Amino acid sequence: MIDLLSLTSHFKPLNDHESQAAWFRTLLPWVGPEAYLNVIHKPAPPGLLFNVAQRWHFPEEIVDFLERQNGAMLFCGALNLYGVVEPARLLNREDTFSLPPFNIEDENASWAFQRDRLLVVGGYMFDGSRTCIDRSDSHIHIFKKGQRIPTASWPSFETWLVEEISRLRTLFDGEGRKI
Repeated sequence: MIDLLSLTSHFKPLNDHESQAAWFRTLLPWVGPEAYLNVIHKPAPPGLLFNVAQRWHFPEEIVDFLERQNGAMLFCGALNLYGVVEPARLLNREDTFSLPPFNIEDENASWAFQRDRLLVVGGYMFDGSRTCIDRSDSHIHIFKKGQRIPTASWPSFETWLVEEISRLRTLFDGEGRKI
């Protein structure tokens, strides 16, 4: 089982915050007054998750992940993991701590390549790459923006996520500053 709070816990706690929607870890005041290094959304509502998972044919490991954490914005958004969002949910821009995850349904609706086989589960802010899980074998593939051939692949969602968090973690010091 993937536990994002544990995987991102080596950073110094600075004004960590917990809301009804998410855990906010390591405040970065030099970025902004409400900027956090890692935002990990709380578990998806079971009924909503069931409906979205059925509609989009989520692999079991994605359902398991969203049951524990409904997406995340990791390392100042360098890596985003998508989650399920209630239909027609409006953003409350006055309450930073109530923001939902990036909507996995919206991301997949705009994905035009092998939609029956690939499910978009995340993305990288720096170059717009998308992370997809192959429904047929659960391999993870990274596609650069506009490309149809993966630039990298992993044998599983868990392997990819653990390795990428470990890699990205080395780009920041213990207080969350880019090295």
